[in-house]
Amino acid sequence: MPPSTQSSLIAAFIFASLNALMLAGMSLFAKLLSTYYGPVEVTFFRNIFSLIALFIVLLYFRKLHLLKTQRPWAHLIRSAIGTAGIVMGAWAVSIMSLAETTILLFTSPLWTVLLAYPLLGEKFGLFRLSAVLFGFIGIIIVANPTSNADVIPLYGILIGLSWGFASGCVDITLRWLGKTEDANTTVFYFVLFGSLTCGLHWPWAKVNEGALSLDALLIITGLGITGLLALIFKTQSYRLAEASLIAPVMYTMILWTICFDYIFWDKIPGLNVILGASIIVASNALILLREKQIKQNKKH
Repeated sequence: MPPSTQSSLIAAFIFASLNALMLAGMSLFAKLLSTYYGPVEVTFFRNIFSLIALFIVLLYFRKLHLLKTQRPWAHLIRSAIGTAGIVMGAWAVSIMSLAETTILLFTSPLWTVLLAYPLLGEKFGLFRLSAVLFGFIGIIIVANPTSNADVIPLYGILIGLSWGFASGCVDITLRWLGKTEDANTTVFYFVLFGSLTCGLHWPWAKVNEGALSLDALLIITGLGITGLLALIFKTQSYRLAEASLIAPVMYTMILWTICFDYIFWDKIPGLNVILGASIIVASNALILLREKQIKQNKKH
């Protein structure tokens, strides 16, 4: 491997690792903020911070022309799905531990495989279908339905899976939009939509005691900063290396959330959560491996 390529790959891994850390941090701040606000309000704070920051960046670098689009309805669909997913994520972390919620989020590649055929016409064979079924077995193990101890609430599982499902749908729409739209355009309209729609919910907002305190303000700031940095680090990592190479790094997010669960709530995941997470990660790895093999065969 040429030195320049090797250094780029190392940099991509570093940025991907930082992205995973920031996403874990964002989940942490979302869970802390759930003490003061409901999931829609948490989503609003996350989006409005990113919206203002992104607009300033585009303005500074004179890139406002990127906001022009010929596919407003496509952006509307992507933004609606993405915003619903973020609300589900904020709701899920208020119910379950960070690690449990993150594990359910990582079911998104499984949903992507299943959705790619009816929505994009991408066929999948027995190998990837088996990997998907293997992953859903991992979900059942995480849910631990046969035990009376440390059972995750069923509605928490459903909400967490809804986040993963929405994330899988977003991946599908990004493939669709990515053929014609710049990444900055897609992100801008996503955070704009999220800010406006969640902002409309304020008359019915869930606001608890201490919502206007300094602690709440610091948590909101942390949520915004980690969300913005995650976006920057993700963009840099995907610019320097192929997605198939750096995607496995994202699973370090599970390790970070386990650490945060222990530090802030003195919670350690049960054996069923660890085993189920391992199966879900393995199934995702099999899907990535298969997709990489298909791409290589197409080149030859």
